[in-house]
Amino acid sequence: MAAAQRPTIRELIRQRRRFVGRRQEMAAFRENFTVPPEDAAHHFLFHVRGDAGVGKTTLLRQLENTAREHRALTASVDESVHSVPEVMAAISAQFAQAGHPLKSFDKLLATYRQRRHEADAAAQQPAAPQPPPEGAAGGPQPSASSAFAVRAGLAGLGMVPGVGAFAGVAEPDRIAQAADRARAKLSARLRSHDDVDLVISPLDALTPAFLKDVGEVAASVPWMVWFFDTYERTGPLLDLWLRDVMFEGRYGSLPANAVVTLAGQGMLAPRCWADYADLVVDLPLVPFTEAEARQLLTAKGVDDEQVIEVVLRLTGGLPVLVSMLAEARPTTPEAVGDPSGTAVERFLKWVSDETHRSVALAAALPRRLDEDVFAAAVGDERAELYGWLRSLPFVGDGSGRCRYHQVVRTAMLRLQRKQSPQAWRARHLRLADAFARWQRQIEETLEGDEKWEHERWLDYRLEEAYHRLCATPEETLREELRAYVCAYIDHASASWEHRWRQMLVEAGRDSGSGSVAAWGDRLLAESTRSDLVDNATRLLDEVGSDERAVAMALGLRGMVRADMNELEGALADAERALELDADCVRALAARGSVHLDRELYEQALESFDRAVALDPDFPWPLARRGETYRLLGRYEESLTDLNRSFDLHESAWTVGTRAQVHHAMEDYEKALADFGRAVEITPEWSWIYAERARTYRFLGRDEEALADCERALELGADYAAFGRVHALRNLDRYEEAIDAADRYLASHPEDQGVLAERGEAYRMTDRFQEALADFGRAIEIEPSYVFALVRRGQTHEHIGLLGEALADFDAAASASPDDAWVLANRGALRLRLGDDEAALADLDRALGLGPDGLLALESRARCHLLAGRYAEAATDIERAAALDDHDLDVAFAHAMLVSHTAGLDGARERWTAFEALLEEHGDQWDPQAGVAAPIISRSALGDGAGAERLMAELTATRPYWQIVDDVIRALDDLALCPGADPALLAALRAPLAELRAGLAPGGPDGGSR
Repeated sequence: MAAAQRPTIRELIRQRRRFVGRRQEMAAFRENFTVPPEDAAHHFLFHVRGDAGVGKTTLLRQLENTAREHRALTASVDESVHSVPEVMAAISAQFAQAGHPLKSFDKLLATYRQRRHEADAAAQQPAAPQPPPEGAAGGPQPSASSAFAVRAGLAGLGMVPGVGAFAGVAEPDRIAQAADRARAKLSARLRSHDDVDLVISPLDALTPAFLKDVGEVAASVPWMVWFFDTYERTGPLLDLWLRDVMFEGRYGSLPANAVVTLAGQGMLAPRCWADYADLVVDLPLVPFTEAEARQLLTAKGVDDEQVIEVVLRLTGGLPVLVSMLAEARPTTPEAVGDPSGTAVERFLKWVSDETHRSVALAAALPRRLDEDVFAAAVGDERAELYGWLRSLPFVGDGSGRCRYHQVVRTAMLRLQRKQSPQAWRARHLRLADAFARWQRQIEETLEGDEKWEHERWLDYRLEEAYHRLCATPEETLREELRAYVCAYIDHASASWEHRWRQMLVEAGRDSGSGSVAAWGDRLLAESTRSDLVDNATRLLDEVGSDERAVAMALGLRGMVRADMNELEGALADAERALELDADCVRALAARGSVHLDRELYEQALESFDRAVALDPDFPWPLARRGETYRLLGRYEESLTDLNRSFDLHESAWTVGTRAQVHHAMEDYEKALADFGRAVEITPEWSWIYAERARTYRFLGRDEEALADCERALELGADYAAFGRVHALRNLDRYEEAIDAADRYLASHPEDQGVLAERGEAYRMTDRFQEALADFGRAIEIEPSYVFALVRRGQTHEHIGLLGEALADFDAAASASPDDAWVLANRGALRLRLGDDEAALADLDRALGLGPDGLLALESRARCHLLAGRYAEAATDIERAAALDDHDLDVAFAHAMLVSHTAGLDGARERWTAFEALLEEHGDQWDPQAGVAAPIISRSALGDGAGAERLMAELTATRPYWQIVDDVIRALDDLALCPGADPALLAALRAPLAELRAGLAPGGPDGGSR
């Protein structure tokens, strides 16, 4: 830096005296810039906290100056932002002013704002007029919009995109798009699916672009520092997003030279920041020490010891009060103010003009001021004093509006409320009337319900309610709660409703009404369905004289109770609501949901039909009616309703249910696409992963099925344990399957599905007694469990208990008489038992039900072959081979058929082809079968030595009874073929018969495996 550019000593001293105290906090922040980001001692997140008036904002400004001294690019945000996109836009604008524009992000942000405008325009287009139902009361009825779904206890149904049903202001712009008519028209109105996603899920589109540009800018500067003031207000809005961009990488990540500083009154929310508490530098602020307060007073020119003592006594060291009194530069103790006087008198002690004093007091009533609000508060004749007011030390100014410091405003409100209750009431009513008048002026330019998308109208509505609550708390509270249950829930966005709840808290505090504040606190604290039920119950007491409001509150509680499976209570609420208002859509939806859960599908449809007729744009009854149609197997009607519901509100539950419909229609790719969309909307909902795993299983995509089951289990879905065990077993990871089943069954010993899956893993590893025990326990729990019955029957057949096997197959056929798989297994067993006629009947029936069943085709071919019906056998084998030309059972049967019809010489090519196929696809069979089958092929090819060598190998594998029996039967079958060597076949058969006898039940090794 050139000498001419350096500041003078006087300038440096003046700059330093602008800020006093907080040396430790300043030092911690300053020293952080001397530590490289790669060093473990470097910090990325600071949190300044303390009570109102303790100097958080002042410290934040000084920290920003410090950051700039270290050549940091800075940006600051306060409570004037109302959404995450606004935060990104504010940071981008400040970076651009500093010569570092975020060009790509700004372009996408402009597109978002344009598309959002188009979406709002689409929402404001009047829908086709609907004739009112007979007997309906006049006047517009509220649409049960998806904004209602956000708050109606639908978290379990995933009816909120990306967040829970009670998320409040989490990603409010995303939820704010939930206005029904806008959603219904977005796809047709906007240019592409990307545009629809941009409007509905702006964070998912904007944040990656924002972080990419931020990263490029950060690479060109030493440091980049963001400051977030009044974080106690913006924290609920920003917490999850800020955590994601700083630490979790959901959208990308902040560069390493970024530092973030938050300033708020309380601790950071544990539910969001607990996992990263060790990364937060906590800077708690307390009132000034006496030395710090004296330093500030001296810096302001207040050096009289008596004056200083009075100031210290009156302010308690609270920085904002010390600063305000110091600004007046009192020279005597009397100039500071009477110690027994009010804080307000001290604030205004230096305002000698009575008119100015009254203006300062009156202007404290509004929560925020612009020129219009100021004129309404003080009167048009004093409106010219707005500039003077903005110059006062306790009035902050920004974005064309100003507001009092909260400590000062609170004291002024308390003074006015206590000094003159009537003047207090009159002034607030005058302000309320002004806001109501401005609302009416806006409404004259709008149609229908367009006001609920008009931001200025919504702001005015909020402020009118605030001032009426301050003027007449109890009376207005009842009116506001009625409006909440009858209008706000249905029409307002989640972000606006959150602001309304916060307003109740402020109005209760400022008016001294505990009941108003309690309602605000209660509504803000909603986080579970039980909370919503409790609040709905309290609402009934508050709105008891208004029948329509009572019906709406009962309908709300009924819907939530239905979602909580409290069916008796839900039905009672619905019926009582319908007695008061036969057209209460919420009550009809609740009643339909109860009927649905009770499997009373026709009654459910009757209620849902009525609800949809009254409000065709309410996504809840549409989605639930779609579910009813699904359960009735009326899939096309189900898709119609689910498509419509999803167009109105992109719910994970709705699209997940649609995926189930596609699965039932065997359109698995569409099912997977819908499950994928559900995961995008609600990525931490276990049900989606468990259901998608089932579709993957049907497609044989076991690795993906296993991954989804693992994810579902991580998210708490214990029932996904079945899918995990099943997938592991299908992947031949039998020991892992058994281990996973053991762990689950330790806490869920009665889960028949997992028992049967473990039994199947035991069966596939030849642990037959353990398999029989598991299948038996599963059948005890569920006697008609077809899978367990068939698998136990197969296990009995493996060890030679053919009578028990037949009994199991008979039980399975009785439980599921039209199951082709069951009939094919029983037919194959009956063929082994020599009951060819009964076997053929079962196999014909199985193929009538499932013409493509390979087991049934191969078994029936053998049945025809044994009976000498070679043409029929050839037909079945050719059909089976066309379905799967790599199936070993089919290839073996084909070689045996040719051996019968063309002799062993004519069948050589078939047996050679079978052995080649066995070499390539031997993993279709277990190891014993892989050794046993070539004994037959070698015998057919005349290789006695090879067959005898394989005999020894088979014995070494410790085969089970069925394997040996199959080889003996095949040798006997081969002996009937032209060109067979009887001596060779007899020599092979004898030791096998001895081995089989030892493996038979009651034999030396019977039942030991």
